[in-house]
Amino acid sequence: MTDLDEVLERFQMGGLEYGGGFANHGPMAAEALVALGHPALLTGWVDLYAPRLPPFSPGRAIAPAERAAARGDASRFADWVATYEAEIARDGVRAVLAREVAALAPGLFAGAAHGLLRVAHAARAIGRGETSVRVREVAFGLGYWAGSYQTLPGEPGARPERDPIDALLTLEPVPPAARAGGAFTDAVRALDAHAPFARALASADLRDAGSDAFLSALCRAGARLYLANPEARIAYAHAVTAPSAVRLVAPWVDAATRRALGTFAYQAAMALHAVSAARAEGGPPPSAEAVAMADDVDEIRYRAACSLGEHAIKLAEACLREDAIAPARELRLAAADAAAHLQG
Repeated sequence: MTDLDEVLERFQMGGLEYGGGFANHGPMAAEALVALGHPALLTGWVDLYAPRLPPFSPGRAIAPAERAAARGDASRFADWVATYEAEIARDGVRAVLAREVAALAPGLFAGAAHGLLRVAHAARAIGRGETSVRVREVAFGLGYWAGSYQTLPGEPGARPERDPIDALLTLEPVPPAARAGGAFTDAVRALDAHAPFARALASADLRDAGSDAFLSALCRAGARLYLANPEARIAYAHAVTAPSAVRLVAPWVDAATRRALGTFAYQAAMALHAVSAARAEGGPPPSAEAVAMADDVDEIRYRAACSLGEHAIKLAEACLREDAIAPARELRLAAADAAAHLQG
Protein backbone atom coordinates (compact mmCIF):
# COMPACT_ATOMS: atom_id res chain seq x y z
CA MET A 1 0.00 0.00 0.00
CA THR A 2 1.40 3.41 -1.00
CA ASP A 3 1.24 6.65 0.96
CA LEU A 4 -1.60 7.78 -1.32
CA ASP A 5 -3.56 4.62 -0.59
CA GLU A 6 -3.13 5.10 3.16
CA VAL A 7 -4.30 8.70 2.90
CA LEU A 8 -7.30 7.79 0.72
CA GLU A 9 -8.24 5.11 3.22
CA ARG A 10 -8.24 7.69 6.01
CA PHE A 11 -10.37 10.09 3.99
CA GLN A 12 -12.84 7.29 3.22
CA MET A 13 -13.47 7.08 6.96
CA GLY A 14 -14.91 10.61 6.76
CA GLY A 15 -18.15 11.91 5.32
CA LEU A 16 -18.63 13.05 1.75
CA GLU A 17 -19.49 16.53 3.05
CA TYR A 18 -18.86 18.53 6.20
CA GLY A 19 -19.91 21.85 7.70
CA GLY A 20 -23.42 21.84 6.29
CA GLY A 21 -22.65 21.11 2.65
CA PHE A 22 -18.94 21.60 1.88
CA ALA A 23 -17.54 18.82 -0.28
CA ASN A 24 -14.81 16.65 1.18
CA HIS A 25 -11.85 17.88 -0.88
CA GLY A 26 -9.36 15.70 0.97
CA PRO A 27 -8.90 12.81 -1.49
CA MET A 28 -8.94 15.10 -4.53
CA ALA A 29 -6.19 17.33 -3.17
CA ALA A 30 -4.21 14.29 -2.01
CA GLU A 31 -4.14 12.86 -5.52
CA ALA A 32 -3.28 16.31 -6.91
CA LEU A 33 -0.35 16.57 -4.47
CA VAL A 34 1.05 13.41 -6.02
CA ALA A 35 0.57 14.89 -9.51
CA LEU A 36 2.36 18.06 -8.39
CA GLY A 37 5.32 15.93 -7.41
CA HIS A 38 5.10 16.43 -3.65
CA PRO A 39 3.80 13.17 -2.13
CA ALA A 40 5.88 13.80 0.99
CA LEU A 41 3.21 16.30 2.04
CA LEU A 42 0.41 13.72 2.03
CA THR A 43 0.68 12.89 5.71
CA GLY A 44 0.58 16.56 6.72
CA TRP A 45 -2.38 17.13 4.44
CA VAL A 46 -4.52 14.34 5.87
CA ASP A 47 -3.59 15.31 9.44
CA LEU A 48 -4.70 18.88 8.72
CA TYR A 49 -7.88 18.18 6.77
CA ALA A 50 -9.38 14.93 8.05
CA PRO A 51 -10.36 16.18 11.54
CA ARG A 52 -13.03 18.46 10.04
CA LEU A 53 -14.91 15.50 8.54
CA PRO A 54 -17.76 13.70 10.30
CA PRO A 55 -17.44 9.91 10.44
CA PHE A 56 -18.71 7.96 7.46
CA SER A 57 -21.36 5.38 8.30
CA PRO A 58 -21.83 2.56 5.77
CA GLY A 59 -25.14 2.39 3.93
CA ARG A 60 -27.09 -0.23 2.02
CA ALA A 61 -27.19 -0.72 -1.73
CA ILE A 62 -30.16 0.95 -3.40
CA ALA A 63 -32.47 -1.30 -5.39
CA PRO A 64 -32.69 -0.43 -9.11
CA ALA A 65 -36.35 0.57 -8.76
CA GLU A 66 -35.44 3.12 -6.06
CA ARG A 67 -32.54 4.81 -7.81
CA ALA A 68 -34.39 7.44 -9.81
CA ALA A 69 -36.06 8.78 -6.67
CA ALA A 70 -32.79 8.62 -4.68
CA ARG A 71 -30.75 10.58 -7.21
CA GLY A 72 -29.95 14.01 -5.79
CA ASP A 73 -30.86 12.96 -2.25
CA ALA A 74 -27.92 13.82 0.00
CA SER A 75 -29.39 11.77 2.83
CA ARG A 76 -28.62 8.68 0.70
CA PHE A 77 -24.88 9.37 0.20
CA ALA A 78 -23.82 6.24 2.09
CA ASP A 79 -26.40 4.16 0.24
CA TRP A 80 -25.09 5.38 -3.10
CA VAL A 81 -21.52 4.49 -2.11
CA ALA A 82 -22.71 1.00 -1.13
CA THR A 83 -24.56 0.74 -4.45
CA TYR A 84 -21.44 1.49 -6.47
CA GLU A 85 -19.25 -0.74 -4.33
CA ALA A 86 -21.61 -3.62 -5.09
CA GLU A 87 -21.72 -2.81 -8.80
CA ILE A 88 -17.93 -2.55 -9.05
CA ALA A 89 -17.56 -5.88 -7.25
CA ARG A 90 -19.93 -7.42 -9.77
CA ASP A 91 -19.00 -5.70 -13.05
CA GLY A 92 -15.52 -4.25 -12.51
CA VAL A 93 -14.48 -0.64 -12.09
CA ARG A 94 -14.01 0.06 -15.78
CA ALA A 95 -17.49 -1.06 -16.76
CA VAL A 96 -19.10 0.88 -13.90
CA LEU A 97 -17.15 4.06 -14.70
CA ALA A 98 -18.15 3.92 -18.36
CA ARG A 99 -21.82 3.27 -17.58
CA GLU A 100 -22.34 5.58 -14.62
CA VAL A 101 -20.38 8.59 -15.82
CA ALA A 102 -22.59 8.56 -18.92
CA ALA A 103 -25.72 8.33 -16.78
CA LEU A 104 -24.63 11.08 -14.38
CA ALA A 105 -23.24 13.54 -16.96
CA PRO A 106 -26.39 15.75 -17.16
CA GLY A 107 -26.08 16.35 -13.40
CA LEU A 108 -22.40 17.30 -13.64
CA PHE A 109 -22.98 20.37 -11.44
CA ALA A 110 -23.49 17.96 -8.50
CA GLY A 111 -21.83 19.45 -5.44
CA ALA A 112 -20.57 22.33 -7.63
CA ALA A 113 -18.95 19.71 -9.91
CA HIS A 114 -17.17 17.95 -7.03
CA GLY A 115 -18.78 14.61 -7.91
CA LEU A 116 -17.04 14.73 -11.27
CA LEU A 117 -13.83 15.98 -9.66
CA ARG A 118 -13.68 13.21 -7.06
CA VAL A 119 -14.32 10.58 -9.73
CA ALA A 120 -11.72 12.14 -12.03
CA HIS A 121 -8.94 12.16 -9.44
CA ALA A 122 -9.78 8.57 -8.47
CA ALA A 123 -9.69 7.49 -12.12
CA ARG A 124 -6.28 9.07 -12.64
CA ALA A 125 -5.00 7.35 -9.49
CA ILE A 126 -6.17 3.99 -10.85
CA GLY A 127 -4.38 4.79 -14.09
CA ARG A 128 -1.14 4.87 -12.12
CA GLY A 129 -1.91 1.56 -10.44
CA GLU A 130 -5.13 -0.21 -9.54
CA THR A 131 -5.53 -0.94 -5.82
CA SER A 132 -8.57 -1.81 -3.76
CA VAL A 133 -8.49 1.59 -2.01
CA ARG A 134 -8.40 3.50 -5.30
CA VAL A 135 -11.23 1.38 -6.69
CA ARG A 136 -13.27 2.14 -3.57
CA GLU A 137 -12.52 5.82 -4.10
CA VAL A 138 -14.34 5.58 -7.43
CA ALA A 139 -17.41 4.32 -5.54
CA PHE A 140 -17.15 7.30 -3.17
CA GLY A 141 -16.88 9.73 -6.07
CA LEU A 142 -19.80 8.24 -7.98
CA GLY A 143 -21.81 8.11 -4.75
CA TYR A 144 -21.22 11.79 -4.14
CA TRP A 145 -22.14 12.62 -7.74
CA ALA A 146 -25.37 10.62 -7.58
CA GLY A 147 -26.39 11.84 -4.13
CA SER A 148 -25.83 15.51 -4.99
CA TYR A 149 -26.95 15.22 -8.64
CA GLN A 150 -28.04 18.64 -9.91
CA THR A 151 -29.01 19.76 -13.39
CA LEU A 152 -28.89 23.36 -14.56
CA PRO A 153 -31.47 25.27 -16.60
CA GLY A 154 -31.23 25.80 -20.33
CA GLU A 155 -30.54 23.70 -23.42
CA PRO A 156 -26.81 23.73 -24.22
CA GLY A 157 -26.17 24.25 -27.92
CA ALA A 158 -29.82 24.04 -28.91
CA ARG A 159 -29.34 26.79 -31.55
CA PRO A 160 -25.62 26.70 -32.34
CA GLU A 161 -24.78 30.11 -33.80
CA ARG A 162 -21.81 31.44 -31.83
CA ASP A 163 -18.31 30.54 -30.82
CA PRO A 164 -18.75 29.04 -27.33
CA ILE A 165 -15.93 31.02 -25.72
CA ASP A 166 -17.32 34.26 -27.09
CA ALA A 167 -20.77 33.32 -25.76
CA LEU A 168 -19.24 32.67 -22.34
CA LEU A 169 -17.12 35.80 -22.12
CA THR A 170 -19.88 38.13 -23.32
CA LEU A 171 -22.59 36.63 -21.10
CA GLU A 172 -24.81 39.11 -19.28
CA PRO A 173 -24.50 38.08 -15.62
CA VAL A 174 -27.29 37.91 -13.10
CA PRO A 175 -27.69 41.41 -11.59
CA PRO A 176 -26.17 41.49 -8.08
CA ALA A 177 -29.55 42.33 -6.54
CA ALA A 178 -31.05 39.17 -8.04
CA ARG A 179 -28.32 36.78 -6.93
CA ALA A 180 -29.33 34.15 -4.41
CA GLY A 181 -26.01 33.98 -2.56
CA GLY A 182 -25.01 31.07 -0.37
CA ALA A 183 -23.41 27.91 -1.72
CA PHE A 184 -22.83 27.69 -5.46
CA THR A 185 -25.44 24.94 -5.67
CA ASP A 186 -28.00 27.40 -4.26
CA ALA A 187 -26.71 30.47 -6.11
CA VAL A 188 -27.34 28.93 -9.53
CA ARG A 189 -31.06 28.73 -8.81
CA ALA A 190 -31.20 32.40 -9.79
CA LEU A 191 -30.57 31.24 -13.37
CA ASP A 192 -34.10 29.84 -13.63
CA ALA A 193 -35.34 33.42 -14.04
CA HIS A 194 -32.35 34.81 -15.96
CA ALA A 195 -33.21 34.67 -19.67
CA PRO A 196 -29.77 35.85 -20.92
CA PHE A 197 -28.20 32.69 -19.52
CA ALA A 198 -30.56 30.39 -21.41
CA ARG A 199 -30.10 32.40 -24.64
CA ALA A 200 -26.30 32.41 -24.44
CA LEU A 201 -26.16 28.72 -23.55
CA ALA A 202 -28.43 27.75 -26.44
CA SER A 203 -26.48 29.88 -28.92
CA ALA A 204 -23.10 28.26 -28.18
CA ASP A 205 -21.84 25.89 -30.86
CA LEU A 206 -21.03 22.83 -28.77
CA ARG A 207 -20.73 20.28 -31.55
CA ASP A 208 -17.02 19.96 -30.73
CA ALA A 209 -17.54 19.84 -26.95
CA GLY A 210 -15.23 17.37 -25.27
CA SER A 211 -12.48 17.60 -27.87
CA ASP A 212 -8.97 18.47 -26.75
CA ALA A 213 -9.15 21.86 -28.48
CA PHE A 214 -12.50 22.69 -26.89
CA LEU A 215 -11.35 21.75 -23.39
CA SER A 216 -8.14 23.75 -23.79
CA ALA A 217 -10.06 26.84 -24.92
CA LEU A 218 -12.57 26.49 -22.09
CA CYS A 219 -9.84 26.11 -19.45
CA ARG A 220 -8.00 29.16 -20.82
CA ALA A 221 -11.23 31.16 -20.64
CA GLY A 222 -11.80 29.99 -17.07
CA ALA A 223 -8.29 31.09 -16.16
CA ARG A 224 -8.90 34.52 -17.70
CA LEU A 225 -12.10 34.92 -15.69
CA TYR A 226 -10.33 33.75 -12.52
CA LEU A 227 -7.63 36.40 -13.00
CA ALA A 228 -10.19 39.12 -13.81
CA ASN A 229 -12.25 38.45 -10.66
CA PRO A 230 -9.94 37.96 -7.66
CA GLU A 231 -12.86 38.63 -5.32
CA ALA A 232 -14.49 35.43 -6.65
CA ARG A 233 -11.44 33.17 -6.87
CA ILE A 234 -13.16 30.04 -5.54
CA ALA A 235 -16.02 30.20 -8.04
CA TYR A 236 -13.71 30.65 -11.00
CA ALA A 237 -11.31 27.98 -9.80
CA HIS A 238 -14.10 25.51 -10.54
CA ALA A 239 -14.54 26.98 -14.02
CA VAL A 240 -11.06 25.59 -14.72
CA THR A 241 -10.93 22.41 -12.66
CA ALA A 242 -14.28 21.03 -13.86
CA PRO A 243 -13.58 21.14 -17.62
CA SER A 244 -10.01 19.98 -17.04
CA ALA A 245 -11.35 16.99 -15.09
CA VAL A 246 -13.13 15.83 -18.24
CA ARG A 247 -9.68 14.88 -19.58
CA LEU A 248 -9.01 12.64 -16.58
CA VAL A 249 -12.28 10.75 -17.08
CA ALA A 250 -12.07 10.63 -20.90
CA PRO A 251 -9.98 7.42 -21.15
CA TRP A 252 -12.73 5.54 -19.30
CA VAL A 253 -15.73 6.61 -21.41
CA ASP A 254 -16.83 6.59 -25.04
CA ALA A 255 -16.81 9.53 -27.44
CA ALA A 256 -20.47 10.38 -26.90
CA THR A 257 -20.01 10.55 -23.13
CA ARG A 258 -16.89 12.69 -23.50
CA ARG A 259 -18.86 15.13 -25.64
CA ALA A 260 -21.67 15.16 -23.07
CA LEU A 261 -19.18 15.85 -20.27
CA GLY A 262 -17.67 18.71 -22.27
CA THR A 263 -21.13 20.14 -22.90
CA PHE A 264 -22.20 20.04 -19.26
CA ALA A 265 -18.80 21.28 -18.04
CA TYR A 266 -19.30 24.28 -20.33
CA GLN A 267 -22.79 24.81 -18.89
CA ALA A 268 -21.33 24.63 -15.37
CA ALA A 269 -18.61 27.17 -16.17
CA MET A 270 -21.17 29.54 -17.70
CA ALA A 271 -23.45 29.13 -14.67
CA LEU A 272 -20.64 29.98 -12.24
CA HIS A 273 -19.74 33.02 -14.33
CA ALA A 274 -23.36 34.17 -14.49
CA VAL A 275 -23.84 34.17 -10.72
CA SER A 276 -20.34 35.29 -9.71
CA ALA A 277 -19.11 37.72 -12.31
CA ALA A 278 -17.96 41.22 -11.75
CA ARG A 279 -16.19 41.39 -15.11
CA ALA A 280 -15.12 39.30 -18.09
CA GLU A 281 -11.76 41.02 -18.43
CA GLY A 282 -9.69 43.74 -16.84
CA GLY A 283 -9.82 43.96 -13.11
CA PRO A 284 -6.82 44.50 -10.89
CA PRO A 285 -3.53 43.25 -12.34
CA PRO A 286 -2.02 40.06 -10.92
CA SER A 287 0.28 40.62 -7.98
CA ALA A 288 3.97 41.08 -8.59
CA GLU A 289 4.53 37.84 -6.69
CA ALA A 290 2.28 35.88 -9.04
CA VAL A 291 3.80 37.50 -12.15
CA ALA A 292 7.30 36.61 -11.02
CA MET A 293 6.30 33.03 -10.18
CA ALA A 294 4.44 32.41 -13.45
CA ASP A 295 7.68 31.62 -15.30
CA ASP A 296 8.87 29.06 -12.74
CA VAL A 297 6.70 25.92 -12.89
CA ASP A 298 8.68 24.14 -10.19
CA GLU A 299 8.15 27.05 -7.81
CA ILE A 300 4.42 27.06 -8.53
CA ARG A 301 4.26 23.34 -7.79
CA TYR A 302 6.20 23.76 -4.56
CA ARG A 303 4.30 26.82 -3.32
CA ALA A 304 0.88 25.36 -4.15
CA ALA A 305 1.71 22.07 -2.45
CA CYS A 306 3.17 23.71 0.65
CA SER A 307 0.12 25.95 1.02
CA LEU A 308 -1.89 22.87 2.04
CA GLY A 309 -4.91 24.76 0.72
CA GLU A 310 -7.26 22.46 -1.16
CA HIS A 311 -8.21 24.95 -3.86
CA ALA A 312 -4.65 26.18 -4.35
CA ILE A 313 -3.44 22.61 -4.79
CA LYS A 314 -6.23 21.57 -7.16
CA LEU A 315 -6.29 24.71 -9.29
CA ALA A 316 -2.53 25.00 -9.66
CA GLU A 317 -2.28 21.34 -10.64
CA ALA A 318 -5.11 21.64 -13.19
CA CYS A 319 -3.67 24.82 -14.72
CA LEU A 320 -0.20 23.33 -15.04
CA ARG A 321 -1.68 20.16 -16.54
CA GLU A 322 -3.53 22.25 -19.11
CA ASP A 323 -0.47 24.40 -19.79
CA ALA A 324 1.54 21.26 -20.55
CA ILE A 325 -1.04 20.35 -23.21
CA ALA A 326 -1.54 23.82 -24.73
CA PRO A 327 0.80 26.43 -23.22
CA ALA A 328 -0.88 29.71 -22.27
CA ARG A 329 0.32 32.58 -20.11
CA GLU A 330 -3.07 32.95 -18.40
CA LEU A 331 -2.90 29.36 -17.19
CA ARG A 332 0.51 29.84 -15.59
CA LEU A 333 -0.58 33.16 -14.08
CA ALA A 334 -3.70 31.57 -12.60
CA ALA A 335 -1.62 28.72 -11.19
CA ALA A 336 0.84 31.18 -9.68
CA ASP A 337 -1.95 33.32 -8.24
CA ALA A 338 -3.52 30.25 -6.67
CA ALA A 339 -0.20 29.21 -5.15
CA ALA A 340 0.36 32.69 -3.75
CA HIS A 341 -3.12 33.80 -2.72
CA LEU A 342 -5.76 31.05 -2.76
CA GLN A 343 -6.05 29.70 0.75
CA GLY A 344 -8.04 26.75 2.06
